[in-house]
Amino acid sequence: MHPLFDNATPHPAGYRDVDVGQLAACLPSELTLVDVREAAELDGILGHVAGIRHAPLATVPDVVDTWPRDTDVVLLCRSGARSARAATGLVTLGFTRVMNLRGGMLAWNTARLPVVRPVPHPLPTLGSVRDGLLDGLHRALTPPPHEGPTVPPVTTPSREALTAVLDALQAARPAGVRDTAAFEHLLRTCQDLLAVARAEGER
Repeated sequence: MHPLFDNATPHPAGYRDVDVGQLAACLPSELTLVDVREAAELDGILGHVAGIRHAPLATVPDVVDTWPRDTDVVLLCRSGARSARAATGLVTLGFTRVMNLRGGMLAWNTARLPVVRPVPHPLPTLGSVRDGLLDGLHRALTPPPHEGPTVPPVTTPSREALTAVLDALQAARPAGVRDTAAFEHLLRTCQDLLAVARAEGER
């Protein structure tokens, strides 16, 4: 029995939420970490936590079938959404000590915690994330005649300002989006890049 479960936040679905700081303070440990993302994501810019077991979301019930139902399991994914679904599924299967990493690998990277990146990725700056977002928005939005597309101003590339813009775009898609799938992909990509971005001059 790992103390992390006792200190985690109960969720109505029967599992418990842990934040990245709580999990990082426990590693390495006897916890079973299960990353439910697809294989390609583990090698992506967000990387993965050392010591994970990989089980894409659809395969989780088969992977855990023979595990003791009192195993201390922490599920993680990109943002915490897929792992929450997996956690709910484990509770339904009778697991009693199930935890979900709140915020997933986005939060883990934002907190500058250790990450395994098998494929080297050059980490962007906040300025390059801002420029990529603005460029992508100009390409994604159809401007009215004789006008450029209306996009939120992001003059200072701070993490907080960029996060606020991405959250606003996620909450209310601008008028004139030509390709919804491409727009959603742009936001997702910028969120990933922002999680690992460095300020100018930061190593």
